[in-house]
Amino acid sequence: MENCSIVLKIKQTADGVTDESELYTRGEFRFSKGSYYIDYDESEATGYEGSHSQLKIDDNMLTMTRTGTNFTGLVFENGVRHYCHYGTEYGECMVGITTSLMKHNLTSGGGEIRLKYTVDVNSGLMTENEIHIKVKM
Repeated sequence: MENCSIVLKIKQTADGVTDESELYTRGEFRFSKGSYYIDYDESEATGYEGSHSQLKIDDNMLTMTRTGTNFTGLVFENGVRHYCHYGTEYGECMVGITTSLMKHNLTSGGGEIRLKYTVDVNSGLMTENEIHIKVKM
């Protein structure tokens, strides 16, 4: 059941090159058992067409799970490095996710989420990332 509009602004820097993109989609936003949930279907624009993403947001942590063509499970928590499963069309790997900023102002009417984090493989920096998500009912 789609009940909200979602805007994802993504900024990714790798090897000194920055790429920015924006995704507009519809999805489901709800509050259940102390957490906010955002569900949406991926598209060709994200490179994960045929997949479904779910964001679970608590006060201090955001968990992103992508199912479908590939499985991904990422955990974002301020000041903490998590080892996470990342699936791509080329295969699966474990990555380190170190979050320097995870904050939100979500309410029952929607709101915003801001993330800043790095992704590393074998302790070698791969990318620096910023994501700004807006949810509007």
